[in-house]
Amino acid sequence: MPVNMNAAEFENRLSKLAGLSLKVGVNLQQGQELIVTAPIEASALVHRITRIAYRQGAKFVTCLYEDPEMIHDRFAYADDKTLDYAPEWIYRGMSGAFENGAARLYVVGPYPDLLSGVSTDKIVRAHTAMANASEVETRFTSESRINWSTVPFVTDSWAKAVFPDLPAEEASQQLWRHIFDATRISCPDPVHAWAEHNRLLDTRRNFLQHRKFVALHFYDGRTDIRVGLADGHRWVGGTVVAANGVEGICNIPTEEIFTCPHKDRTNGRVFFSKPLALAGTLVDNLCVEFRDGTVVSVKAGKGQEIFEKLISCDAGARRLGEVGLVPNSSPISRSGILFYNALFDENAASHLAFGQSYAACLATEFLSANTPEEAGANQSSIHIDCMLGNDSMSVDGISGTGRAEPVMRGGEFVI
Repeated sequence: MPVNMNAAEFENRLSKLAGLSLKVGVNLQQGQELIVTAPIEASALVHRITRIAYRQGAKFVTCLYEDPEMIHDRFAYADDKTLDYAPEWIYRGMSGAFENGAARLYVVGPYPDLLSGVSTDKIVRAHTAMANASEVETRFTSESRINWSTVPFVTDSWAKAVFPDLPAEEASQQLWRHIFDATRISCPDPVHAWAEHNRLLDTRRNFLQHRKFVALHFYDGRTDIRVGLADGHRWVGGTVVAANGVEGICNIPTEEIFTCPHKDRTNGRVFFSKPLALAGTLVDNLCVEFRDGTVVSVKAGKGQEIFEKLISCDAGARRLGEVGLVPNSSPISRSGILFYNALFDENAASHLAFGQSYAACLATEFLSANTPEEAGANQSSIHIDCMLGNDSMSVDGISGTGRAEPVMRGGEFVI
């Protein structure tokens, strides 16, 4: 349990997180089925989610658990040829449930050290096979066709990675304290706190949408990059209304406003301000140069090999699929912690993501006459968020006439 919190208070906050995930995140509807995925350590949270879901009128709740030992044992003992296999039947079943109206909740508790010592080639092969097998199922969330959300859970492995110098129990306590703060569970009324936060995110999103910028220019002395935006792009952040009409929040926590870049219109150099945790390896001091949308140069002080292999796994991996704006004053940024978890680290700073674009970041009226590819959206089996924001970063929005308008100064929104 977190520091300065007794067992009863911890249990209460865990229950609040479960309630928040359903009431504010997924916004589970009466009679709706719910599919949950979670690390096996998170069973205490899943049990609370299940009880609350049934009290809210859920038709049925299913949880698919991830067991880290089983994941590790596959790489350690399975025939190498089987790494190119993924169980498509699981994803076909989930897709069928979503077609019939089910909602989706991801409980994310990473194991940063799980694959330490496993070759990058093996990891990339297994990841690619899984991404290909789950492509249809993934579209239900990436295109916001269903109501869905993501919430965190502290695993022992995750706590050890974030606080390596602390004893295991104390590391877990510290991380839970930061989780409850970042998710606003520490507030007297978390639901009200999220309503206030969403109003701010919605205001920023609506401003950017109204301006209809064709590009964003990031610069801070080391970074100087212009990211062209997809035709018919749509800014997303705060509340999201899914195609089934249900409004919710896709990520808890969230501090970002994001949209779809054009895959061919990014030029310049970017120095990523925060380390990136990839498959048990830390990529640090990463600098990437783009020309006409594609990566032409990569340099890193640490972890360059695994980064280059991941962005070489398919044709779209060397291009951008997302650009997100996050203020440097966000609670996650102020913590000063590298969380080794994209759910948190991407909400600590403005970021660019290599790989797959989100169809939800394209206007539905635009897609009625155009395909995502025609809009300039990227296609890939990966999606890797890399943080470039800092307290010196400036961002200009570029209009169709070439006029620059301030969007961020000193890492903060001016809107």
